Amino acid sequence: IGLAGEAGEVAELIKKGIFHQHGLDREKLAKELGDCLWYIAAICTKTGLDLGEIMQANIDKLRLRYPDGFN
Repeated sequence: IGLAGEAGEVAELIKKGIFHQHGLDREKLAKELGDCLWYIAAICTKTGLDLGEIMQANIDKLRLRYPDGFN
């Protein structure tokens, strides 16, 4: 639930900064992303999952899906 709340704060910053053209507050964004990462790491710890392995699996999946890269 905490992760969802923090992800919502990230989305709100992106919405206001980019779509409403108010400028992106990179310092605040970094803090909110840090909060998201903390929750993700905590979930991994509690469930016995390895964050590094999850990240690598995601990279591998994207490389298969987009062999020519993407932007």
